[in-house]
Amino acid sequence: MESTSNKTKIKPLQDIILPTRPPWKTETNGDIRNVMLVGAALIATVTFQAGITPPGGVWQSDDNQGHRAGHAVYSDQKVPFQIFLICNTIALTSSIFLLLCLTFGYPYFLEVLIATISMMGTYSSGIYCITPYESVSFRLIFVAAPAPIVIRFVIWVVASAVRHLRLPISK
Repeated sequence: MESTSNKTKIKPLQDIILPTRPPWKTETNGDIRNVMLVGAALIATVTFQAGITPPGGVWQSDDNQGHRAGHAVYSDQKVPFQIFLICNTIALTSSIFLLLCLTFGYPYFLEVLIATISMMGTYSSGIYCITPYESVSFRLIFVAAPAPIVIRFVIWVVASAVRHLRLPISK
C-alpha cells in the first residue's frame, strides 16, 4: 500500500514536468496538439492585449498630478502593476513557447517563428511606452520573460542526463 500511495502522490508532479524531451523528439496526438495550439493561441492573444491595453486604460491627457498621456492608469499602484506586468509577461512567453514547440518541424515554422519574435518586440515596446519609468523595474520583466523556457530547458537537460546514466524514470 505504501508504494501505491507514493506513486499516486508523485504522478501529478510527473504530469507537470513531462514531456522530458524536446518537442522535435516528442510525438503528440493530433487532437491533443490541436487543443493545445488553440489554448496557447488564446492565452497569447489575451495576454498580449492585456499588456498593450492594461486594466484601467491609459491617461488621455497630461495633468497637474504628474500623470502623462499614454501612461497606464494602473501604474499609480506600483507593486500591483509590477506584479501584473511580470505575470502577464510570463503567461505570454509560456504560451508563445508552447506554440513554437507544437509547430516545430511543420510547414511554415519559420513564418511562425518570425511572427512570434515580432510579436514579442511589439509587446515589449508597447509596455515600455505605457509604463512610467519610475514605476517598474524592466530588469525584473526581462528576467521573468525567459523563465518558462529556461525551466523547461533545465528539465530536458536533467532528464537527458538521467536517461544517459540509465537511471530508471517511472512513466
